[in-house]
Amino acid sequence: MEELKAGIGPSGLTDFSEVKVAICYMLSCCDEPLRKEEIFDILDRHRVVNYFYFAQALDELTKDGQLQNVAGRYVLGADGCESANTLKETLARNIREGLADSAKSYSKRINFNRCHNVKVQEEAGGHIITCAIADECMQLMSVSLFVPETALLDAVRKRFEENSEEIYKVIVNLLTGEDFG
Repeated sequence: MEELKAGIGPSGLTDFSEVKVAICYMLSCCDEPLRKEEIFDILDRHRVVNYFYFAQALDELTKDGQLQNVAGRYVLGADGCESANTLKETLARNIREGLADSAKSYSKRINFNRCHNVKVQEEAGGHIITCAIADECMQLMSVSLFVPETALLDAVRKRFEENSEEIYKVIVNLLTGEDFG
C-alpha cells in the first residue's frame, strides 16, 4: 500500500474518489482540452496524486462518460462538469487553488502557442529568431532578428512571449504612422 502513496505530497490525495474530483475540477478550470500528459503534469506539479492513481482515475472517468477523449485530448462531459461543480468543496482549498491556477496557466500557454510562433535558427556567430503572430485565418506579422548571444536570444524570446500584442501594436504604429492603440 505504501507504494501507492509514492510521489504524493503531504497534502496530496490518496482517496480515489478525491482524485477523480480533482481531475474533473482541474479540467473545469481549463479553457482548452488537455492531453493525458498535460493533466498529469499539472497534478504532479502539486504532488496531488501519483501516476498509478491518476491513470486509473482517468480511465474510470472516461469509461463512465464524465470525460471524453477527443483526438487524444480530454474534455469534461456533462456528468464531469456536474461532479466538478458539486464536489469541488471536498478538495482542500490549497489544492483547488493550485489546480485552478495551473489549469489557467496551461490554457494561456496553449492559446499563446496557437497564435504565436517563435523559431530559432542557428547561424555563424549567433542565432536568427523569428517571432510570428497569427489568427485563425492568416499570419499577421513575422519579424526575424539576428542575435549574437544566447542570453540576448532568451531575452528576446521572453519579451515576445510576455508582450507580443504590445510589440505588434508598436510595429504597426511605427510603420503606418497611425496610433491604433
